[in-house]
Amino acid sequence: MGKENNDEIFSIVTNLFFGQVDENQVFPFPSFNDGQKEMGREMCSAIKKYCLDNIDPVKMDEDAEIPNEVFEGFKELGLFGLGIEEEHGGMNLDYTLYSRTFAQVAAFDGSLATMLGAHQSIGYKALHLYGSEEQKKNWLPKLASGEVIAAFCLTEPSSGSDAYSIKTKASKDKDGNYIVNGQKLWITNGGLAGFYTVFCKTEHEQDGKAVEKISCFIVEKEREGISFGAKENKMGIRASETRAVYFDNVKIPASNMIGEEGKGFKIAMNVLNSGRLSLGAGCVGGMKSVLELATKQAASRKQFDRYITEFGLIQEKISVMAAKIYSSESVVYFTTGLMDRGLKDYHLESAICKVFNSEALWEVVDMALQIAAGSGYMKEYPFERIMRDSRINLIFEGTNEVLRAFIALSGMRAPSVGLKELGKMTDVPTALKDPIKSLGVLTDFAMGRISKFIGPSSITKCHPELSRFAARVPNMVSSFSIHVENTLMKYGKKIVDHEMPLKRISNMVTDIYATLATLSRTTSILESESIDEETKNYVTRLNNLACSMLYKDFKMNSREMDKNKDKVIKEITENVVKNEGYGLDIIDF
Repeated sequence: MGKENNDEIFSIVTNLFFGQVDENQVFPFPSFNDGQKEMGREMCSAIKKYCLDNIDPVKMDEDAEIPNEVFEGFKELGLFGLGIEEEHGGMNLDYTLYSRTFAQVAAFDGSLATMLGAHQSIGYKALHLYGSEEQKKNWLPKLASGEVIAAFCLTEPSSGSDAYSIKTKASKDKDGNYIVNGQKLWITNGGLAGFYTVFCKTEHEQDGKAVEKISCFIVEKEREGISFGAKENKMGIRASETRAVYFDNVKIPASNMIGEEGKGFKIAMNVLNSGRLSLGAGCVGGMKSVLELATKQAASRKQFDRYITEFGLIQEKISVMAAKIYSSESVVYFTTGLMDRGLKDYHLESAICKVFNSEALWEVVDMALQIAAGSGYMKEYPFERIMRDSRINLIFEGTNEVLRAFIALSGMRAPSVGLKELGKMTDVPTALKDPIKSLGVLTDFAMGRISKFIGPSSITKCHPELSRFAARVPNMVSSFSIHVENTLMKYGKKIVDHEMPLKRISNMVTDIYATLATLSRTTSILESESIDEETKNYVTRLNNLACSMLYKDFKMNSREMDKNKDKVIKEITENVVKNEGYGLDIIDF
């Protein structure tokens, strides 16, 4: 069953896979305290002013370079050490303030957010989380000040989302140093950095055999044997630097290892969890800017003697854009609030933030460009640049396809244990092997199934005006958890090879999580005495549209768990691959 403990914060998403919702974790929505509000407003205001007064994003895109003066300006603002403790020269922001500040940078330009995120969200994050005190003392002050830029080196030519297949190796020499050989691909800040977090295979003895595991190292730029490929000519985020990094017999001391030898895979995954969260926050900042541009465009453009904001299909786009921003923003700060309260394992929540928000941003940008029409397609307007910059978010830090499988498989791991005990995950049920021993397991399983058909307790802490949407949640949760069990029993160990149901499982749990976050936030706003009625009415409308869209998506995925086109999709793909393309010509057929 799901975990419950008053002294510890557990993953809401994990509990959803068990068909459980703990309202005490969902409500109230985490809010900024007075100190956070003051600091957040000052920082965001300073960032906005600096960027508007000093940075030309169009020129940066054309030149494919961030000017040196921008780095200097960011140093003065303290943006290179947002989450680092004050003792090491940082600003010591919590997850919530870090995300809000990062979103402000992303609201102005995607290349700047990419550079900054690659530096601190992932670049030196392993050092910050797992480094020794000596390593932190030596490096964090330089990294926090921006004196040294960091880069995260994991991806390789044959290793993208499959991180464990990396081939870069670190071999020990007779003096106990490590000799690094290999190459890393598409490294943001590749040529700019002076500090590289590098993941390598190291050799270990296990059960009398030599095995390779991943370890994490600090590699300084000045070490002999490091070289770089040409700067990549990218479709978007062009001003950020992306290069291949090569390691040819690079000698580093054993003291440069971060964490324990052979534990680097876990370090890499936890670092990426952090990066996905800030990416989700950055997407919110980008969406807000895009909606502002689209609204101004629509409110100033006339067709048929009417402003186009008066036309229903334009109104639909504007309202959907706003609702998507509202739910995406709710998801990010719902998650950071849990983390600031003590949530340690947030890999599912951060993956949801990345997938949900990156796709929301892409949809918002697409609708904005459509509102701008022909103007949106021209380079003199910002829409086409923003579209190019936004597309990468669906790819890096784990493609959304891989992350959907990751969310589903990770979430189903714990429920599968109970099914394994029952025998539902094997060819011969345990119950038939030993009926007496299995009686208790069978009873627990049956009662669990019954409770899920009945549904979990109702959502009682939602504001009364939201009761229609709150009433849907128990049915969504029970339906989802039954789909999880049915999927595990249907596919067993082969579930990893069935990505279509995994996608639907991931989509459904994302829809529930986003609904909970949105309802929680709206409830807090409606219950606040300091917020005016006009704002409350606006927020209620956003909530209603957002929750309606989420529910529609949930129902579609739920239906398709049983009635779908998976077989024909597989067969058509086989045809296309065999034909090396479409394979038909109207002349012949």
